[in-house]
Amino acid sequence: MDNSSPYQAPASPPPPMPHPGLIEPPAVKAFGVMHLILAGLGFLMALWSLLSPLINRAMMANTPGYAAQEKFQQDLLWVTLMTAVFMLALAVLLLISGLKLVRSRPDGVKWSHRYAWTSIATKVISLVVTLVWVLPKTQQFVGDAMSAAPGSKPPEAFTAVMKGVVAASSVATPVLACIYPALALYFLSRPAVKAWCAARLPGAA
Repeated sequence: MDNSSPYQAPASPPPPMPHPGLIEPPAVKAFGVMHLILAGLGFLMALWSLLSPLINRAMMANTPGYAAQEKFQQDLLWVTLMTAVFMLALAVLLLISGLKLVRSRPDGVKWSHRYAWTSIATKVISLVVTLVWVLPKTQQFVGDAMSAAPGSKPPEAFTAVMKGVVAASSVATPVLACIYPALALYFLSRPAVKAWCAARLPGAA
């Protein structure tokens, strides 16, 4: 017996798939949380960069390398202040963009882009300042501190190695610090994120 019947109701079509722009990409919340964590760390690091010269001065007082340490801190005072200002500015941008992304606000992506480009720009400035000013002063400080150390003068090879390590770390630090803003810029510029932002704009269908 034929099971088909002209009186049988047609099978219901499958439910429509939601618009891709209506699905929030996981990167939005993930970077929102990371932005907030790094914002808190940024405020703490900015505070520490301002307090560390005072702490080091108190700890180095009456030590053989105190004069070299004091001169080094004076030479880099303006760099310390510049770095603290950079950290505070980036922490504010991270806080604003992080709160907006966690709350699923599409303009949080725009604020995240502002943070990323500002962060990369500050790292480039810091790298130039490091090569032109910080690195020569640091090399001089290492040599002066080792010369002022009690006992016999350390071998020239050891001093050269120490200066090389300091130089490598000074250059690598701002370069490696560009990784996170570059990742945020890449993942929050993906087509799925752009579609989600466009779908949540006022007046979007």
